Amino acid sequence: MSTFPLPLFPLPDVFLFPGMFLPLHIFEPRYRMLLDFCLENGGEMGMAPYPKGYLGNGLPPIPEVVGFGHIIQKESLPDGRSNIILEGLGTAEIVSLTSTEPFYIAQVSKREHQRNKNVSEELKEKIEELLVLTKRILLAEGAEEDLILKMNQILVHPFPVDFIASLIYFDFKTKQTILETTNLEIKANLLKQVLMGLNLGE
Repeated sequence: MSTFPLPLFPLPDVFLFPGMFLPLHIFEPRYRMLLDFCLENGGEMGMAPYPKGYLGNGLPPIPEVVGFGHIIQKESLPDGRSNIILEGLGTAEIVSLTSTEPFYIAQVSKREHQRNKNVSEELKEKIEELLVLTKRILLAEGAEEDLILKMNQILVHPFPVDFIASLIYFDFKTKQTILETTNLEIKANLLKQVLMGLNLGE
């Protein structure tokens, strides 16, 4: 198993799913250092989500599997803060923590996720069903019509379930489970349960 070092940015309820674009505002001194470290070492960063409301001391706990991505854009602000955009590349399993101060650096191994390519007709239909359920939720939340129309692109997206999971707010534990799941059909079944529950709750 090949591993590589990955700096981790912990944020409450912020997940980086494969194929997604995540804008971040970097302002704390330790995370400015983390950003500099990332840019000097290939530009990759892991997002380590933790539940909102964590009241412990020091750095928060991190999950065993994190989403990671590449910094594709950086805007430096005059006061030292930065705006960046991360493109999600996949997930990685933490093998060990090599540093926790001033920020986390973990030794990780990449995990292979099944893509939306050459899938069964049954799975295609399931993804179409997820799309319908998602549109209902977004319409109920007052989403713009052009966003609803753009949602049709999900059907050809390499990571359609991850795309939906990144858009919809639901509980931390289930979202982490969906992030960790590499099999597309199992992932779709997990998300269907979530979306059915949200539609029933409307």
